[in-house]
Amino acid sequence: MFESGRLSDARLGASSDALAAAKAAVAEDPHALPDEPLLEVLDELLDARRLLDVAIARYLAVVDVRDATIEPYGRATRSWLIEDKHLPAAAAGRLLKVSRQLPIRPVINEALAAGEISIEHAAPILRTLAKLSPEDRDIDEKILVEAAKGVDPDSLRTLCQATEEAACTNEEADARRERLHGSRYLHLSTTFDGMVRIDGMLDAEAGASVIAAIEPLAQKLGAEDDRTLPQRRADALATLAGAAAGFDDLLPDFNGDRPHIDAIAQYETLVRDLDPHAAYNPATAPTVNGVRVTPETVRRLACDADILPVVMNSSSEVLDIGRATRIWPKAIRKALQIEDGGCGWPDCKMPLWATRIHHLTYWFHGGVTSKANGVHLCRFHHWLVHHRRWKIWRDAITNKICVART
Repeated sequence: MFESGRLSDARLGASSDALAAAKAAVAEDPHALPDEPLLEVLDELLDARRLLDVAIARYLAVVDVRDATIEPYGRATRSWLIEDKHLPAAAAGRLLKVSRQLPIRPVINEALAAGEISIEHAAPILRTLAKLSPEDRDIDEKILVEAAKGVDPDSLRTLCQATEEAACTNEEADARRERLHGSRYLHLSTTFDGMVRIDGMLDAEAGASVIAAIEPLAQKLGAEDDRTLPQRRADALATLAGAAAGFDDLLPDFNGDRPHIDAIAQYETLVRDLDPHAAYNPATAPTVNGVRVTPETVRRLACDADILPVVMNSSSEVLDIGRATRIWPKAIRKALQIEDGGCGWPDCKMPLWATRIHHLTYWFHGGVTSKANGVHLCRFHHWLVHHRRWKIWRDAITNKICVART
């Protein structure tokens, strides 16, 4: 490694003051402060954080131009930020993009140095300027920086988007339509813990269709529904996908098979996990499309689905691969469809196509596959029965579905 050069007295003093203030704030118990000094300290720390971000960006710009991290660390600036300073990849990339533009964008640079805007403000402005014609950039830079001084970064991004759209108003209609249509995308990725991340952009027509389909399915379904709006929208999207997979001939075959879910488990594990009193062992948990799931999920999927079971012995050798089959016979399905007409949970308005049949008495508790022991439940209420303390049954006298929290 190399020896760092001595800072000037002014810079050394400023750096020491900032570090001393931060250390003092960390050492002090915020619970011991009255409201007024508590807010004063927090306000000063937030201002200091903003200025530190700006200082980092300005120094980083010089380090990047000089490739100063190559010789001592053996890696480029971005890799050094990620591997040595442990910044998230997205944050490192954003910081580098801002730092590289500061020397040629004096208005943004000065506003950052004065503490009038933050790095979070500068990033969307710079992205927008890159999409504008060279003759428009200087004017729009001043306008956007001035606007940034009085709004949060999210509001500024909306303004930047409007600026980009306004700059394209002189396009021919066909060219504009092609540009917007070509910018559509949908990214699907699986996170480390098995969640699926969705990110995308749709054109106006497709977006309106998606909104029109999701919003009615994302309404609250009763007093027991404690989901947030984003959670309800996520469940609505899953409901649409599940309904599409449940209709014959709606989705195309893939490699000769209808779309299905692969549920893979050791035989002993499968039998054990269908017992609600069994202990959960993550090391031998079943998988659904490669992701480990809990016993509750296995029991919920086993209620009513086209499942392709791949059952293995203790040596992970395939014993049997069954055909995709429906658990409930067609005659019982039709009878329950007529009787339920939709989700059978009291006061739920979910339509029939958005539901699946649930065994009122679980089949692994001895429940039979019969009309009297079945009810259609929407995705949320099906999840509620299996994952929360809710009981559902059919009244023997009135034949109505009853629910209660246990």
